[in-house]
Amino acid sequence: MKKLIALALAGTMVFSVPVMAEEVGAPVAVYLEDSSDIGEPAETVLAIEENKTIGEHMNNAVIDIWDMLGAEVQDLAVGQGAVLDGVEAPGLTFDLVKPDLKRVYAAKELAQGKGSLLTVVNVHTHAGYGTAQITFYAPGVKAGQAITVYQRVTDEEWIAVPTVVTDDHVTVDITDNTHLAFIEAK
Repeated sequence: MKKLIALALAGTMVFSVPVMAEEVGAPVAVYLEDSSDIGEPAETVLAIEENKTIGEHMNNAVIDIWDMLGAEVQDLAVGQGAVLDGVEAPGLTFDLVKPDLKRVYAAKELAQGKGSLLTVVNVHTHAGYGTAQITFYAPGVKAGQAITVYQRVTDEEWIAVPTVVTDDHVTVDITDNTHLAFIEAK
């Protein structure tokens, strides 16, 4: 009799507990490469908070994207300097942040029929601007390569932004801190 009551209670508990589902973005992983011990624990903590490897954090780069195969992702980095509203800003840095998982999915959908998705990044700076010109370091990219960069405007809308491709660099003009999708025409 006790077993029957216990089984009935267990069944009631299992079927009466509400389940809430929410998209929370990319899974969070703590991963460090062999060279992660740089003697600065604070930098390691910052890298983990950014969900980046030490190399990505220290170089303001994104080389590993959730739900994209590593060999297919175009490495990107950005250093100091930009042009804000036509004025050089040599000391300004745009932070390169890993994209939200739902933005990766949206960029993959955007790339369908346009070409191959090379990478997706989130760019951010604290400076105000109407238009910012940023030059990304993209090793292996060749001048004239048919790459178009799209800026996310809303959840459903992406627009092509002015893009110049030179050897190992992609320069774009953006109007907001947002996600960018780099797509190569095939």
